[in-house]
Amino acid sequence: MRISIGILSFAAFSVLAGCAKTQKAGPEPVPVVAEIVATQQVQPSWNYSGEIRPDTEVQLAFKEPGYIAALYRVKGVDGRMRDVQVGDEIPAGATLARLRNSDYEASLNSAVGQQRSAQGTLDVSQAELNRAKADQAKADLDFERAQALYAAKAMTRPDYDAAVNQHASATASVEAAVRQIEARRGQLSAASAQAFSARINLGDTSLNAPMPGVIVEKSVESGSLVAAGTRAFTLDDTRVVKVNFGVPDSMLAHLKLGAPVPVQLDALQGRTFTGQITGVSASANRESRVFNIEVTLPNRDRSFKVGMIARIRIEQANTQTVPVVPLTALMTAESGSNNYSVFTVTERDGKQFVQLKSVRIGETFGKSVVIDEGLTPGERIVINRTNQLSDGSLIRIVN
Repeated sequence: MRISIGILSFAAFSVLAGCAKTQKAGPEPVPVVAEIVATQQVQPSWNYSGEIRPDTEVQLAFKEPGYIAALYRVKGVDGRMRDVQVGDEIPAGATLARLRNSDYEASLNSAVGQQRSAQGTLDVSQAELNRAKADQAKADLDFERAQALYAAKAMTRPDYDAAVNQHASATASVEAAVRQIEARRGQLSAASAQAFSARINLGDTSLNAPMPGVIVEKSVESGSLVAAGTRAFTLDDTRVVKVNFGVPDSMLAHLKLGAPVPVQLDALQGRTFTGQITGVSASANRESRVFNIEVTLPNRDRSFKVGMIARIRIEQANTQTVPVVPLTALMTAESGSNNYSVFTVTERDGKQFVQLKSVRIGETFGKSVVIDEGLTPGERIVINRTNQLSDGSLIRIVN
């Protein structure tokens, strides 16, 4: 019986020892493919996006109230004439809308009548002044003769006093005629100003295009009543278009006025056009802390439409040596579109482990991507994607 118990004890000890050896062995290393971070000569570039905007945008509004008598007419696709619509191209000087002008013509005619009346009154006053001056000239001669006769005691005192009074009366008549002329001229000036204002008001019944462009907004129809200040149309000059985008202050050294830049438009099958930098903001936006950049493109065939999304590529003049890794080495993005992770290989106690490191990527070249931050050339990384790895996993390099 004691021998049986000893045999059982020995067997149990052997089983426990075997378990302990199994636990000490640990997990099996994960087979991976590793590669050393290489370098490549690249020309750094940065991509930005913006919206096509017109070179000039004008909002046209009525200065005077009234009923719309007519709108600008264009030929439709069916060959018939129709009122102008959004999207129509308009030549410079075209009368986009015209108010009913009968009331304004009546006001102008009344003002012109008052102006002519004031002119006639002024002409009469001028004739009266001319007669008064002639009478004064005769009175001056009579007064001089009376002075000489009275001094020679050849004229009586009553006759001399009569000559003095006649001379004073003639002078007063001239002065009164001059004052009347000044008053008539003031009346004529006021009447002329009213006539001028009436002509302007009549001219303001027509809403004319100050430049050639495209109608992008229309808020009136023929026959509708509009108040003074009512916005009727928005006109865009798209002979030249602009793209605006924001850059950080670190990019300003790469952006010079007049420099050509490639502009790509997805709406035009990804075609690339050459624009020119025509504006660099002097100060950053207080909220976003970016500087506004303006790129201008000629639009001779009107293929660029307002609102299209444009992509701008800014390239650095000199090449740089940068670390590159295969795209397969990147793990799922963290916060932000350029924040990814890679597994780097480290050695400890003769064994190889992986360490998860965050990296910031740059431009993609074929099946490789530039690492802007997080890795240095010479580091070894895992380049095959596997779900068996985590930070600190034991690995076995198979290549």
